[in-house]
Amino acid sequence: MKAGQDLGSPWRIGCAGFSMRLSKYFERFNVVEVQESFYDPPTERTLAKWRRTAPDGFAFTMRAWQLITHPASYSGYRRIRRPWEKEARDRFGLFKPTEQTRWAWEIVRRSAEILDAKAIVFHTPSSFTPTRENRENFARFFGSVERGSYCLAWEPEGMWEDEEIKALCREFGLITAIDPLISKSSPGDIFYFRIKEKTRSRGAHGEDDFLQIQGRAEAGGERVREGFFIWNTQDAARDAHRFRKWCGNT
Repeated sequence: MKAGQDLGSPWRIGCAGFSMRLSKYFERFNVVEVQESFYDPPTERTLAKWRRTAPDGFAFTMRAWQLITHPASYSGYRRIRRPWEKEARDRFGLFKPTEQTRWAWEIVRRSAEILDAKAIVFHTPSSFTPTRENRENFARFFGSVERGSYCLAWEPEGMWEDEEIKALCREFGLITAIDPLISKSSPGDIFYFRIKEKTRSRGAHGEDDFLQIQGRAEAGGERVREGFFIWNTQDAARDAHRFRKWCGNT
């Protein structure tokens, strides 16, 4: 597939969060990764409004609530406004097998149903290291959660080896959320790319970056796989729009 060729509907391009007025965003992109769901999931009324307002074919993905993935010492907990069991704060996060984590998952699952979300992204912090306890909690959680029509994606930080990430994703039916310009992990039948700010050089992403991103998405295959390009940069709307135009999705 060459630059300028229409990528087709299996590939979706958008931003991490609504970066402009909703009506304009819906005109320009065909997917958004909801960020509010990580800090404090929006009300069901708000989610239903977004789904109702979005045009046909528009896709939502969302980040899993921090109460599932991050310990209560994480600074993001200060942004939670809805009531939660603060007195049981040590029973939240890191996929702990507790009633509190299951309660948080039910809110995420319900939110995904209302949005008709295509994917839920579980971002784990660097403190979620590959210890025996963390591995067991991870296996219990993903071995027991109720699955919907959405994909479950894992974006790990820290010391996890690529081979173990791939093995766990295969075992529990997950996809890996990666930055294709950094990670060497190989995506499966469905890819989920979260493209972040460049750290080793200044300036915006250029054509060489776009070629590399596209190449990772194609992965040498003849078949066009379904996938998501989520731009999570300082000016995500600009970068996503430039990439979309470069790909020929005008």
